Amino acid sequence: MYKLYPSVRTIVYTKEHFITKDKYFVSFDKFLENVFNKLNTFLSANKKKEAGDINFIYDSSLKEEEYQLNIDSNKIHISYKSEAGAFFAVTTLKQIFRQSGEKLQTVEINDYPDLSIRGLLLDISRNKVPKLETVYKVVDLMSDLKMNHLELYVEGFSFEYKSFSKYLVEDGYFTLEEYKELEEYCNQRSIDLVPNQNGFGHMADWLAKEEFNDLAECPDGAYIWGRNRPAATLDPGDPRSLKLISKMYADMLPHSNSKYFNMNFDEPMELGKGKSKEICEEKGIANVYIDYTLKAYDEIKKYNKTPLIWGDVLIHHPESLKRLPKDMLFVDWGYDSVYPYSKNLKKLSDLNIKFLAAPATTSWCSFTGRSNEYIESINNACIYTKKYGGFGVILTDWGDFGHFQFLPISYAPIAYLAMMSWTTEEGTITKLPDYMNKYVFKDKENLLFQTMFDLGSYNRYENSYTTNATYTFYGFLWGYYASKAEDPIEYYKNKTKGSILSVNKFNLLHQFLNNKVEEIQITDLHCDDGDLIKKELYQSIYLIKNIQKVMMAFNEDLSIKERISYLEEVMNSKNRIIDRQKKLWLSRNKSGGLEDSIALIEGFLKFAEYTLSEYKRGEDSGE
Repeated sequence: MYKLYPSVRTIVYTKEHFITKDKYFVSFDKFLENVFNKLNTFLSANKKKEAGDINFIYDSSLKEEEYQLNIDSNKIHISYKSEAGAFFAVTTLKQIFRQSGEKLQTVEINDYPDLSIRGLLLDISRNKVPKLETVYKVVDLMSDLKMNHLELYVEGFSFEYKSFSKYLVEDGYFTLEEYKELEEYCNQRSIDLVPNQNGFGHMADWLAKEEFNDLAECPDGAYIWGRNRPAATLDPGDPRSLKLISKMYADMLPHSNSKYFNMNFDEPMELGKGKSKEICEEKGIANVYIDYTLKAYDEIKKYNKTPLIWGDVLIHHPESLKRLPKDMLFVDWGYDSVYPYSKNLKKLSDLNIKFLAAPATTSWCSFTGRSNEYIESINNACIYTKKYGGFGVILTDWGDFGHFQFLPISYAPIAYLAMMSWTTEEGTITKLPDYMNKYVFKDKENLLFQTMFDLGSYNRYENSYTTNATYTFYGFLWGYYASKAEDPIEYYKNKTKGSILSVNKFNLLHQFLNNKVEEIQITDLHCDDGDLIKKELYQSIYLIKNIQKVMMAFNEDLSIKERISYLEEVMNSKNRIIDRQKKLWLSRNKSGGLEDSIALIEGFLKFAEYTLSEYKRGEDSGE
């Protein structure tokens, strides 16, 4: 019995055997170069005009990505409608070959995906810009599991905008040449590289430049989500806003061969709070939002692209959705188990809106991910997208607040999304450990996936549930902001109130993390980046431990000496934390943006050092 990933639609074993060969003659009714090259990654293939050992047969009656793979005692026959279908058939055949020896068990397989778009969005704009070879590795993982859509999220200057080259930071952006090379690499693997850039909200890097600041809805920023934030939203009523994004489009879209473009337009936080306040009160925020969207849409259509747009604004204004162009794809995003995909996607279906869902790897703002949340997020997105007739799903992998998670934290969520979006069925989670340990980590101990899944559940020891992050990460983030506050200690106390662990829970958490370190040491990884993965996990655990030590310095059940002891341990680890973070970062990513990310760690440690000095001063004075 073969273990195939993702699960195939139907498989019938025919109780014979196909004897493997040193060389195979392959016939195509129409030559498919990428498919032929894929074959040659696991067997020696030679083209042949007449019938060969492996025969590709075009069949117009099949679905777009459907294939039929029949292995009999003498031949292998693959029927397909599209090149993608043929490629996916070979992907399945590769799994069969690597699970077999000199004989293949004969089978008849019919297979096609439940969802048409099975995608991934990688954030390359929150400090961390990956090296090209890093993205290649992600593409290989996607390809092996039949994903077909990749986006590199761009806000700010992480793409080589030729018209704005003076703002590019050395080694801090994806070059146009790299983008074209990546596109070719993706297309060879039946993956569509879809251009992506923001042009409404999330424009902080642009609006921080003097040249563009007066295009902001609120040039001086606004108080949002508990703190003052810099200007991040364009003024939709200023014609120069459209002129700016049109120029950005002109620098990116002509270089893409995808038919899609993700225009984003999510989280225009200041909309209606500044220059557009009066018009928003008159026409309504949704109509002002759509007016600007339609202008951008007209610019995008000049490049023959179909836009995707995030749904966080208009999902709350369903009466306005009828104004959207009929070809636009509405992307409903939700990153936690509590997100109401069942409600939202039904609403979109009832309104005849073309939609996708966007669940999450949950890797960001956590260091090691949030395992239960990515399972629920992906399950709900796939199940209800299929139920209500959506186009597909795009798994998001963001990098908020310094992009501190290391890439391998996202490997399992990517694989799980791939499996669920191809075959949306119960029990898929039971297939994930085997696939990750055998084919991704190549762990002879068959352990690392389970260890990493556990690490993504360290928040079980936190005092309560929170969305989109862990309280440990918030403990880190509030420490950074406290370092800038007028009264750092009082600020931190207020922000972390309710999230400081008891002594018993703190000890349990540290025991848990130490056990995970022991498990990582036991693993026997044979993947190319095995040693690096281990180091990245050790560093992630080390960060969590030290953050929790700082938080324990605010546990009032401890004596001042005990609190000082925790802070001294952290300060003794200062150089190790920073030096290792830099070294590991540069193993997979470009250097641009690194110092901005490290600044958050330095700010957190500065706050810890300040707290330590204040505690010691109080101890010396007898306070």
